[in-house]
Amino acid sequence: MTPLATRDLLGTACRLGAALTLTAAIALLGVLLVQALGVVDVGFLAGAPSRFASRAGVGPAIAGTLWLAVLTAALSFPVGIGAAVYFEEYAPRNRLAGLAGSALANMAGVPPVVFGVAGLALFVRGMGLGPTILAAGLTLAMLALPTVLVTSRTALREVPRGVRDAASALGATRWQVIRRQVLPAAGPGIVTGLTLALTRTVGAAAPLLVLGAPAFVTHAPRTPGDILTALPTQAFTWSTRTEADFAALAAGTAVTLLVLLLTVNLGALVLRRRLR
Repeated sequence: MTPLATRDLLGTACRLGAALTLTAAIALLGVLLVQALGVVDVGFLAGAPSRFASRAGVGPAIAGTLWLAVLTAALSFPVGIGAAVYFEEYAPRNRLAGLAGSALANMAGVPPVVFGVAGLALFVRGMGLGPTILAAGLTLAMLALPTVLVTSRTALREVPRGVRDAASALGATRWQVIRRQVLPAAGPGIVTGLTLALTRTVGAAAPLLVLGAPAFVTHAPRTPGDILTALPTQAFTWSTRTEADFAALAAGTAVTLLVLLLTVNLGALVLRRRLR
C-alpha cells in the first residue's frame, strides 16, 4: 500500500470514528430530552425532592452543585497552576523532580471512586466533617488537581523558549517573565485545562456517593458545612426507582446538569477568546 493510500485510509477511519462518536452523543442526548420532556420547568428547577414525582424538584441539588463547583475551583486551581509553574519554571531537571511530576500526572488516570474512598477516610471520618459540602469539595479538589496540573504544564511548555529569553535579555526577573509573558501566553491553554477539570469533577457521582451523600435532602445548602446534595447524586437516586415518573425525573436532572456544564464551557470559550 502506498503512503498516499495509507493516509487516505487513516483519514477515512478518523472521519468514521468522529461520525460514530457524534451520532452516539446525539442519540444519548435525544433519549434524555425525550424522557425529560414535560418534566423540566420552573417548578422542577426551583422545587425540592419529594416522595411524589409530581412535586419533586432539583433546587437544592442545583445549589449544592454550584457550591461544589466554587469550592473545587477555589481549592484546586491555584494549587494546580502553582505546581505547574514550579515544575516547568523552577524545579531542577533531575530524576527526583521528574518522578514527582510523573507521579502527580499519573493520578489523573485514577478512577474517581478511589478519590471518593480517600475523601471518606480523610475528610468525612478522619477530620470529622461528615457528608457535607465541604468534605465533597475537598474530595473533588483532589480529583481535579492532577488534571489541572497536567494541562497547565502542557500549556506552559508550549510557550516558545524565545519569549522567556527575550524578556530575560531586557532585564526582567524570572518571576516577571513568568507573570507578564509566560502565563498570559499560556492563558488560553490553562483555561481549557481548568474547564476540563471542572466539568469532569462536577459531573462525577461516584465520589459523592462513596462519601455518603443522602438520598433525600429537601433544603438548599447555604454554607459549606451543610449536608451534601448535588445533581449527579440526585439523578442516581431517582434512577434507582422503578417508577416511570422517577425515571423521567432522573433524565430531567441529567439534562439540567448538562446545561449547567455547557454554560461553564461557553463561559470558558469566551474567556479563551479574550485571552488570545
